[in-house]
Amino acid sequence: MLRAIATLLKKTDRERWTDPRSFHAAWEPRTKRIAALIPNNSRVIEFGVGKRLLERYLDPSCTYTPSDIVDRGPGTIICDLNGRPLPDLGADVYDVAVLIGVLEYLRDLPSVLDWLTGSVKVCVVTYAPAKTGGYSPGAIRETIDRLRHGWMNNYRIEDIQSLFRERGFDLAHDEDWEQQRVLVFSQSPLGQW
Repeated sequence: MLRAIATLLKKTDRERWTDPRSFHAAWEPRTKRIAALIPNNSRVIEFGVGKRLLERYLDPSCTYTPSDIVDRGPGTIICDLNGRPLPDLGADVYDVAVLIGVLEYLRDLPSVLDWLTGSVKVCVVTYAPAKTGGYSPGAIRETIDRLRHGWMNNYRIEDIQSLFRERGFDLAHDEDWEQQRVLVFSQSPLGQW
């Protein structure tokens, strides 16, 4: 119930994400799969790093920068994607932004994507899309269920794709992972991905 209230207030649930019990072992295979999608020699920044599992599975030729709402060890950029201002990541510092299980917790996803657009050419994300839209009884039940998870938005998969497309990202990869989608969006020509 407290999670739903925090979500309604559009606040990042710091208490939840500082508790190590909030990170589930079942998430590791998803992270390993995502690491396999990232090309060798990539300069990667991951948001919402949790236990920094991605770092373990990236090819050694990649460089890795962790970012989270709390310090997760050496090199962590502390950043609340629901806070403003967002930090300047610089241009041509990173190639790939990874957001695994993060987009659902963003209250203003379009502004975060606007911010990332100037800093990376590729975004690798997961998202548990809403299945219904509008104000039908089913959509209202789904919204309540998403609030219980702490999710701050209710985009359908086509909405997510549209948000990226509007910012110059093409869909380069799409696959199902349990109740989520694993998506790779690229500003580079798709043949280069």
